[in-house]
Amino acid sequence: MATLPELARAHSDLDEVRIAHLQNLVSVWGLLADLSFADLVLYARDSRQADGSLVLLGHIRPTTGTTLYRADLVGQVFEPRRRPLIVKAFEAECTVDGAVEVGSERTVHLTAVPVRRNGETIAVLARERLRPEDRPGSEQERTYLTVFDRFARMLERGEFPYQDEERLRHRTPRVGDGLLLVDSDGRIEFASPNAVSTLHRMGVTRGVTGARFDDTGLGSSMLRSAFARRTAVIDEMERPDEVAVVSHCFPLLDAGTPTGAIVLVRDVTELRRRDRQLVSKDATIREIHHRVKNNLQTISSLLRLQARRLEGEEAREALGESVRRIGAISVVHETLAQSADDEVGFAEIVRPLVRVVEESVSSPLRPVSITVEGDAGVVPGQVATTMAVVLTELLQNAVDHAFPTAQLADPEAGGTDGDSAAGWVRIQLDRRADGLIVRVVDDGVGIPEGFDVADASGLGLTIVRTFVEGELGGHIRLVPVERGRGTVAEVWVPTNRLVGPWGDSRDPV
Repeated sequence: MATLPELARAHSDLDEVRIAHLQNLVSVWGLLADLSFADLVLYARDSRQADGSLVLLGHIRPTTGTTLYRADLVGQVFEPRRRPLIVKAFEAECTVDGAVEVGSERTVHLTAVPVRRNGETIAVLARERLRPEDRPGSEQERTYLTVFDRFARMLERGEFPYQDEERLRHRTPRVGDGLLLVDSDGRIEFASPNAVSTLHRMGVTRGVTGARFDDTGLGSSMLRSAFARRTAVIDEMERPDEVAVVSHCFPLLDAGTPTGAIVLVRDVTELRRRDRQLVSKDATIREIHHRVKNNLQTISSLLRLQARRLEGEEAREALGESVRRIGAISVVHETLAQSADDEVGFAEIVRPLVRVVEESVSSPLRPVSITVEGDAGVVPGQVATTMAVVLTELLQNAVDHAFPTAQLADPEAGGTDGDSAAGWVRIQLDRRADGLIVRVVDDGVGIPEGFDVADASGLGLTIVRTFVEGELGGHIRLVPVERGRGTVAEVWVPTNRLVGPWGDSRDPV
């Protein structure tokens, strides 16, 4: 379904500033829907049609009442005769009330409110609800409807939505959180039951109605700031007993003069407790990764000590390879120890891995340069660990087999002497819709004729094939470079294995 900006650009001649004004409105109009116990729909003129047709840009249902619409009408275009009250509100540039017969047994009461900005009507907000048989029966209903009427007049005067409004980070406030109606002198005229319960948790046990807002403990400066700035203000208070309340103050204006305010209060004690638990768990997980990294480095040191005591060259090489593999895993844990979650940018791991391999294979007789190209986006920690080992093995395999020492030292065999690099290896990262591709490309001697990676018996390629195909559900292939000499080792990991703990796979930004 198209968004409000997309619909506005496609159907109307509204510019980006006016569209942003409507976006500000729909970001908080759940509050208006709750106050009016009604569906709210937003119309704009369809500039593509010469007959003054209307396009429905948005619709929201109330949480305090029953919706009139089961179907979604957003994006539909209506001829003027089908929405006469909306057309009248556009033309008269004032609020229009009326009744619409729906079928033979139902009458819908409609209030069309012009949405104005800088003296211009840019849209019409329609409140649609079943015509009541008589006036609302409860004080709460009467108060909510009165507050909605005050906001409707602010819309008509261009005073709502506010400019430079603060927004809650977690969600849009709703009336069900708890509502306080405050007059221009700072006294509470009405408190909903949920608001009273929230204040009781804060220790306010005396009567709320008639009390001064400053005495509630919600933050005396919030109301004064909202009146002075003519915009919504948010404040959060947390008591020593860890009771936390978020307050959202909306000033009610009349020609720029504050005549009162509504304050939505929400008890977020449990939410903040969970936040603290998550922070604590994150810190614990990072500490675990840090300790694992330290333990791996200790193991590497022990293996190096053991290698120095061995006389057999084959045994020392085997321990050296183990040290390199442990180092690859250690790099991942070091990166995770600095991350706030269990996902890491794979490119952040690749470059330290390159240094690990360069340190283990670098020598005057084997001068090879390794470079990194592209980006792989963010991957889960487990995938990063597996791919770190895979990439390390492929790099080591490329250096060992693509560049025999004799070739690198002999300029006539394709190498150079001295300290300049006689060969190169490129790591190419490519994140696509179907998965992640990692290529290790070299300009070495190439693969032997008839070589098949499935038949490779070496430990390195056996580890790579097992990890890629068994753990990651991907595949690997080794092929000659298309133009020139060398080898391409390509690993593909499907998208479904790149999914993080919250079920989302993220491409590079």
